[in-house]
Amino acid sequence: MADRPTARERQQIIDAFVSEAFAGVDPGAPGARIAEGMRQLPADAPDELDAAKAQAWDELATLVADPAFRQRVRQMAVNGAQAGQEQPFDSQPVLEHAGAAVAAGIAPGSPEGREVLGRIVPEDTPAEERRRLADQVETFTDRRVERFWELTGVLNDRQPFPTGVPAFEWLIEALRTQA
Repeated sequence: MADRPTARERQQIIDAFVSEAFAGVDPGAPGARIAEGMRQLPADAPDELDAAKAQAWDELATLVADPAFRQRVRQMAVNGAQAGQEQPFDSQPVLEHAGAAVAAGIAPGSPEGREVLGRIVPEDTPAEERRRLADQVETFTDRRVERFWELTGVLNDRQPFPTGVPAFEWLIEALRTQA
């Protein structure tokens, strides 16, 4: 495609997107270091991309140009930088247990779902705290953001990773239905 940006121009597009998303966020704040990872495109990338990378770039460029996506990433950056916005629990049990529940078709509000949720969040967690956790997890759960990472992975020759968003969406629903 003749009008596709050069490697330098692609980096400038990503840099502008990340700069806007993290504007005013203290680089030392919790979660702010993620901006460094978001900026990473291969330093030695050719101007001409192979078909898979060209397709990934086209989708990524569309994504970072979307005002709703830009606003969502900004919300995540600002919320992530606020004091006390540390992750409320280890994500590995979410990926393991909620991920298995998604794969098995276990409804978040079912008795089986309650059992799975109990492996992630203590069963005696008050309803108000469950709702607060659901809201907090929802703030940082977005399929488009996960897609951003998948696309930059293609451009950086990284191996694909299993999707985690469905497990977190399951957790959010379980926290709310069992609050």
